[in-house]
Amino acid sequence: MRDFARNRSALIVAILLLLPWFAAIVSGRNTNPWFGLGEIFGIMFVYWFFTRRRAMEMMPVRKPIIESAIALGLVLLWMLFRVGQYGNWYELPRVPILTDKELFETIVPKMFEMVLLPLAIWFALRYRPRDLTLRAHWRDWIPALVPIAALVFIGLQNNKPQEWWQSIVYFYFGAGLPEEFLFRGLVQTRLEALVKNPAWGLYLAALVFGASHLPINLANAPATNWLSAFESAFTFQMSVGFALGYAFQRARNVIPLSVIHTLINAAP
Repeated sequence: MRDFARNRSALIVAILLLLPWFAAIVSGRNTNPWFGLGEIFGIMFVYWFFTRRRAMEMMPVRKPIIESAIALGLVLLWMLFRVGQYGNWYELPRVPILTDKELFETIVPKMFEMVLLPLAIWFALRYRPRDLTLRAHWRDWIPALVPIAALVFIGLQNNKPQEWWQSIVYFYFGAGLPEEFLFRGLVQTRLEALVKNPAWGLYLAALVFGASHLPINLANAPATNWLSAFESAFTFQMSVGFALGYAFQRARNVIPLSVIHTLINAAP
């Protein structure tokens, strides 16, 4: 706590993170934020507790400006893809073997744009998988076990097992793996190197993560619901990105985080 209080960047970032929540609470637009906030700070506390004696590892970034621009460009490309998709600006070419709508419209495009294409780019830049936080270290799973167990318990309470298993598979390849690899493994590490400040790199990556949800939040939403779409993006969704980003700073491995991310989406 003393270290946190002495870190001006961490204090400012904490205020900026909580400010949208405070505005939503005092305006009466969100009268029950406590479960969401408990989930977010619970993940952060567990990761801090299990890694508090571990120094934060900085990932290798050779060209921060260029690589940050590429990573943010991939985020913008995905947002434009979603805007065009929801706005019916184009129609994707049909592939006979991809008959499932969600597989065709979400999983395949997301895995290509957020995993396969970035991997090709960063492999071409001569990075190894471990440099991109794709690791097999078993110790990285220790802090992840508590939130995973809690989310599995919630999921079993709220879902039928067979339907929930299908949701887990969908959310893993449609959200957990691709989003963690792009937003944590690439965007966050590049922003940390660019601004040379872990707290601000974490906040900016979470801000980008929240903003990236605006197209899906605004899809088919009437104008009267636009404020709610922005509130969701910059309270819960951004804060989940912040919590996962903090966990990522404590254990530089996107694989356990992709499981936690999947269960956050699938458990309710």
